[in-house]
Amino acid sequence: MATYIGPWELKNISLPTAWDNAELRRLTLRDGATFESVLRDIDDALGMVNAGLSSGYLANLFSLTTEPAVEYRNGVSTGFEDHTENTQPDGQRGDTSGHMLPLVKKDRALKWTYDFLKEARRAQLDADIASMLQDAQDAWEKAILTRLFKMEEETGKRYGLGTSGYSVPFVDGAAGTIVYTPIPRPARMINTFDTTHDHYLRLNGITQANLETAVGHLWEHGHDGPYELVVSLADLGSWQTVANVTGFKEKADTLIQYGQDTSLARVDTSVYQGAVTTKYGACRLYANGRIPTTFWGVTKSYGANDQRNPLRVRWDEVWGFGVQLISESVSQYPLKGAIGMLVAGAGVGEDRTGAVLVKNHSSGDYVTPTIS
Repeated sequence: MATYIGPWELKNISLPTAWDNAELRRLTLRDGATFESVLRDIDDALGMVNAGLSSGYLANLFSLTTEPAVEYRNGVSTGFEDHTENTQPDGQRGDTSGHMLPLVKKDRALKWTYDFLKEARRAQLDADIASMLQDAQDAWEKAILTRLFKMEEETGKRYGLGTSGYSVPFVDGAAGTIVYTPIPRPARMINTFDTTHDHYLRLNGITQANLETAVGHLWEHGHDGPYELVVSLADLGSWQTVANVTGFKEKADTLIQYGQDTSLARVDTSVYQGAVTTKYGACRLYANGRIPTTFWGVTKSYGANDQRNPLRVRWDEVWGFGVQLISESVSQYPLKGAIGMLVAGAGVGEDRTGAVLVKNHSSGDYVTPTIS
């Protein structure tokens, strides 16, 4: 589904209606830069950053929506019956479940005073804006990775879910309030699943066997390779050790000449650190420093912003997509008391079987990590 998220003329900046372009051209900073040029450049920067929020690697893990909830099929037992001449078959119907998607407001004050704006130099404003936009990218990435690895439900007004709405994790063995039964997959030797099915695992060691176990949980639900293997940057060396992960294949390096019989991973070398083959399909290896050591996960990406991706990011069509810079103060200088606001929330999509999360430990259960 195409979503319009591009900037309008000064759409990303909310100024008092009394300001006009002539006045903005008259006002200047200490170094002579006009407010008209400052606001235009800030708006361009916001537009580029907001476009970047829906691209890059993380876009492979989510799709965008303005809908507050998702509904999906629950795996109930139905089927055809043998025909008889005088007896009507029993009626069968599908069953659905669903959950809400969070919508969280975050803001970041710039604290520009009237006196500062009179004396400010352009470089000072540029540094403040760049810092705010970096903070927005960090908050966005943290929210997506937190929901990916988080095994608990979310509820309450702080998540934009009201008093009784729930944002749920992937299939969690009926640990939460919203119980889910995956759809049967007889062709993959699973005639029935039950509510105890769990995609939050504790496995001992970074090994080929443990990766096969996790990927098998995706494959049995109908997800075919290639898969995404998302790991902690601190553990990258262990994943690249062929003695433990026998299916690891390094990515090609233009500075190295390889032998004719060398197997190399055909991946985007600017994003991935190689690939790992499994009996179910290959996994593209992606490492991120925000993920703490011992945690990793596998998922299936269907392409950037595809609705079949494991996560769903909700944004507010009234407020707008991404970071917006607002200034409610009517004073001699615009942007006095300016605040950057980001309104969005990351939740699990319609397929609660779309990811498997793992803690590498010798005992105990999976626990939700703290994403930095």
